[in-house]
Amino acid sequence: MIYSFSRLHLYEQCPFRFRLKYIEGWKEPVTKSLALGKAVHEAIEAVIGGDGHSESVLKGWIAAEFHPEVSQDEVSELVKQAPIQRDMGETEVYFRLPLSSSPSAPEIQGYIDLVMGNMLVDWKTNWQPYHVLVNHQMGLYAWVVSQLAKVDEVEGSLYFLRFQRESRHTFNHQDMERSRQWALDLAESIEKNLFLLDTGLGKADDLFPATPSGSCQHCPFAVECYRKNVRM
Repeated sequence: MIYSFSRLHLYEQCPFRFRLKYIEGWKEPVTKSLALGKAVHEAIEAVIGGDGHSESVLKGWIAAEFHPEVSQDEVSELVKQAPIQRDMGETEVYFRLPLSSSPSAPEIQGYIDLVMGNMLVDWKTNWQPYHVLVNHQMGLYAWVVSQLAKVDEVEGSLYFLRFQRESRHTFNHQDMERSRQWALDLAESIEKNLFLLDTGLGKADDLFPATPSGSCQHCPFAVECYRKNVRM
């Protein structure tokens, strides 16, 4: 399995939801927040690429597959909040790297919204801003940029469009190694549990248990999870 920050973060939050989504293939509905985020990211990329505002917003709306809860007006307003200009950097930078030097190391992949030399930016459409160090996303992405650009420090920024608010941190080697190790530890834990599951040496409910938390209210599998816990 090739990993991403979102997959690892989901496993950390709830192994049961990870199992249903990525192992058993259960489909999650496309929520407004997911569709809106996709639309805004697509539109911002288009603006930086040289397209006009209206054309970029339309491209974003199309990318969101005309989600019924996403309006062009909302996409437009959020894009206007972004401090962007044409050709300011590389957008949607794809990466796929091994998490260690081991020949069998798990790999991490993903897209970085904007890279400008040794600086990276991630656009957020969230209703609630948070600190850049609250999780390992930016530390992991900073490590990726350090590998690609061969630099020792990377400046990472979360930009919350609704509030025109930025949370920024300069990641040094220790910061980035901490995030890389976090990703490697989780990926290896998943690999171990998948091996035990495939060989019949462990049960799925034990290897990928439900971990009820405040996130349950947003989980599309909450009913199934509740049923399993009630039986227990």
